[in-house]
Amino acid sequence: MDCALLAYDVYVGIDIGKFTHHALAQRAEDQKIILSKKLKQDEAEIRSVLEELGAIGRILVAVDQKSSIGQLVVSVTKAMGIDIGFLTPNDFYHFSKGYSEVKSDIKDAFVISDVAMRFTDRLSAITESDEEKASLKAMCASRKALVEENTREKNRIRSFLVQTHPSLERTISRDALDKTAYLRILERYGGFLGIRRAGQKRFEGFVAKQPYYKKKAPEIAERIFEALRKQTVVMPGTEAKEATIKQSASSIIGRSAQITPLEAEIAALYHSFSESAILSSIPGVGAVWGPVLLSEIGDINQYKDAGHLAAYGGVAPSRRQSGTTLDSSKKKVKCNRRLKEAFCQSAWSSVPRDEWSAWYYSKKIAEGKVHQQAILALARHRTDIIYAMLKNGSMYEPKTMKR
Repeated sequence: MDCALLAYDVYVGIDIGKFTHHALAQRAEDQKIILSKKLKQDEAEIRSVLEELGAIGRILVAVDQKSSIGQLVVSVTKAMGIDIGFLTPNDFYHFSKGYSEVKSDIKDAFVISDVAMRFTDRLSAITESDEEKASLKAMCASRKALVEENTREKNRIRSFLVQTHPSLERTISRDALDKTAYLRILERYGGFLGIRRAGQKRFEGFVAKQPYYKKKAPEIAERIFEALRKQTVVMPGTEAKEATIKQSASSIIGRSAQITPLEAEIAALYHSFSESAILSSIPGVGAVWGPVLLSEIGDINQYKDAGHLAAYGGVAPSRRQSGTTLDSSKKKVKCNRRLKEAFCQSAWSSVPRDEWSAWYYSKKIAEGKVHQQAILALARHRTDIIYAMLKNGSMYEPKTMKR
């Protein structure tokens, strides 16, 4: 926070919760608690409390969460023209040690309020950049949902093709369902019954009308009809399954039309951040995982070290100890799963692109680790690199391998 903004009459600490928050206000003049109450996640109630405190004088609001469940408080406060700051989890943890050991919403709200009053400069400003990262996060989540739904639809199509005509499914390979021309074929004909009814000449004409497929149409038609001639029997339920295939293909085409402009928006917003150049320099990050990493990590200063970031992202080792028994294989449940996926998937993508990553992955496999364990270990090591790069504003420098 700007130290010029220290002249406040009231300091309000709000402990953010999913359904209810706890607000505690201290008067600067005598440090007396003038309000301590629960607030619903409701704009009218938040406004009412802030208006009541605003009648006393100039107020500063401090929160322990600025995104997700804290966004309503932040948005209402800013809309009312009231200054607001963010106490990072790391700072909250360290400051709370100096207060009572009893954990409660009231105590947490008091800590936030007291830190805001005594150490205003330790609050982080909630900037336009934070709001843009929240937008980026929402867009990444939308893209993920659309892609996952398309994947489910493609798997359904493959399943029904196998159940109705295995030879046709083998001919329409896995990668073919990523191509609009093949999806148009399935949208139009459904499967082997629909294609057979159309006849090879008419089918070839339809394929020839698809962009970039005019010259390929005779070859594709011959290949598909050769597969159709290998089966004469009609499986039970084929008509119904082909009707479902048509619907699924149409849905995939529709969602793909939404994904393309959404990805362009994500790319434009992502590259507007200075951190994007840093993340994009890391092998395996790319256009998909870069925006996810940026939006899910948020402000790098809220993490006390790389280990804190790794724990939040679910790639830090988790141990369970009981007596003399030490179990290092305990699954980490409490973590940001979207960030964990980005860490692990970008690590796996780096293996064929980065010599050191390939060496480290092979080393872990040679040690007896299975694929998932080796990738998790690589992701954990890369978290140290990502943390240092974002903290220092430095670009990725490939590690030289000894020959």
